Amino acid sequence: MKIIGNIFGLALLVFLGYVSIDFDAKEDVPIKPKTPTFSQFMTCEIGENWSNVNVMMDEWNDMDVSGMSFALGHRVYEGGDAADNEVLWQLFWDSKQKADAFWNAGPTEEFKAWADRHRSVMHCDGEGRRNYDVDLPRPQDKQGEWDGDTVLVSVAYQCKFTTTDEDGVVSVMEDKEEGKRLMREMYGEFMDYVDEQDKNASWHVWSKDGKRGPYNFGVYTHNGENPEQFMEYDFYWMNYYETDEEARGRLASWLETGGELQAKFDEFSTCEESLIYSNSYVIYPDLIN
Repeated sequence: MKIIGNIFGLALLVFLGYVSIDFDAKEDVPIKPKTPTFSQFMTCEIGENWSNVNVMMDEWNDMDVSGMSFALGHRVYEGGDAADNEVLWQLFWDSKQKADAFWNAGPTEEFKAWADRHRSVMHCDGEGRRNYDVDLPRPQDKQGEWDGDTVLVSVAYQCKFTTTDEDGVVSVMEDKEEGKRLMREMYGEFMDYVDEQDKNASWHVWSKDGKRGPYNFGVYTHNGENPEQFMEYDFYWMNYYETDEEARGRLASWLETGGELQAKFDEFSTCEESLIYSNSYVIYPDLIN
């Protein structure tokens, strides 16, 4: 799919394999996370005590955060322009209102103590956070079985909403809401395609057990104005896989079999051909209603 690309180019956090982090605590989460509708990204800088990241994440999992669905940590390993000492931290919220309430209230004493204690591990630019509405259309029971549920590969497409005239000239679509509408109309057809491909996956050489591994996707559109360098693209389509091999196998299959659907996507969008691959880790704080 051409639809995959810059938000990870800054890279740490929806779903996270660059370091071994023990997220077993996630299994003890007593409340089932809600499907998030709002997400925020922060660029973070790795500190001199990065080797203590396991402790930092374990303590994060023990904090109470009202309205947060989960978080993701991303480390780019191919594509993008992230510095070696940068990671991307992504927060998923039940709603923008819950996120605003968290930031407006200011950090709790527990959060401030955690941040101060681990500032030499990682420091994030909270003031420079970017805001996005997120669609996660694929039902959980259709995604397949995630092995451990906490470590995955994220592949991002950077895209613009566009129109093409009868002479084949591509122009930027001015009505972004119309672009979003056309995109959402494609979700059902795209998921039907994925389901059908999964049924016929036994012939794939990268399928060791006669079926594909788990797959999910998310589409991110700007909520308000983000910093200028992030506004070049109208939306980011992110695919989530269990392994790099699975990611590349599915992409190869899409190029072979997804041409008809790709043409429909091309009617309203244009994406960078270069893809951004990240190792990603799912992090669950203690969830409260």
